[in-house]
Amino acid sequence: MVDQTDINVLIVRLISGEGSAEEKERIAEWLGQSAENRKLYADIKEIWLSAGTLGNADHYDLEGAIMKFRKQIQGRKPQPKARIRINQYLKYAALAFLLVALPFSYYLGIRNAGADDSLTTISCAFGDRSSIVLPDSSKVWLNGGSKISFNSGFRNNERRVILEGEAFFAVSKDKHHPFVVKTKDIQVKVLGTSFNLKAYPEEGVVSATLVEGSLLVSSEDQEIRLKPDEKLVFDRGNNQMTLESLTDTSPETEWKDGRFVFRNESLGELAPKLSRWFDVDIVFVDEQAKERRFTGVLERENILEAISYFDRSTLVSCKINGSRIEIKSENN
Repeated sequence: MVDQTDINVLIVRLISGEGSAEEKERIAEWLGQSAENRKLYADIKEIWLSAGTLGNADHYDLEGAIMKFRKQIQGRKPQPKARIRINQYLKYAALAFLLVALPFSYYLGIRNAGADDSLTTISCAFGDRSSIVLPDSSKVWLNGGSKISFNSGFRNNERRVILEGEAFFAVSKDKHHPFVVKTKDIQVKVLGTSFNLKAYPEEGVVSATLVEGSLLVSSEDQEIRLKPDEKLVFDRGNNQMTLESLTDTSPETEWKDGRFVFRNESLGELAPKLSRWFDVDIVFVDEQAKERRFTGVLERENILEAISYFDRSTLVSCKINGSRIEIKSENN
């Protein structure tokens, strides 16, 4: 397996003109393996050149290069809006030599610095999950098919983000600046807490699950305060909120750690989650298959292993055709 940190060092040596013939051949081979590798190389080169870095790569002045990079980027004309996809960066733990001192959130939003009304939008592709650090040091995990937008400097009185999809938040405490998450249907207000919020536009409900701290959730007609181990569900059909007490929050939150947890859920309920988790299409051959219920924990490995879990149950049979999964019930 390729050591990504080693690759980063080789790229720096190549860009700085110090790469040996053998190192150049290794990088050339690595670049030929995928378009993502070539994109990563271009991104590292852009930061390196933007910093005006010269000299020995093995004695790279990280702090000085970052300061030069910041000054040059801040001098650029800010754009009104930037949409940045981050799954490729997180997938490869890229730019390790820069990110030690340069916060990831700063790298993502830096092109917007200097404009109070600018937004940074971060997207996570289906089949991926990502984590980011916001400008106030709050940490956010994004599930597949999700995106989050925020003012690049959090310069207003409130720390405000907009979510579409699912995210887990670990919010830094700041009693003077409330943290607000807005979705299309509800708004969540916190001072410092950790919670999961799911608001996929194609689903009929929005849900918020509180792990610790407190949450104030409001819609046009209702306002409810959550305590730890409570889950709020907003029904988009009737615009009503309901509150549930949970004995186990792991099915709502473990996705951020790469585990898919389900407790007595039907395949009909699991299908959209599995589709986002593995970026596949799930089709039910019959309605009875949707009603089959399962309990378990799946690691984020591959779709073949996940589907075999259900296939071995004898309740259903599964057929895989590329990115399409067909599930039908068995007569048991």
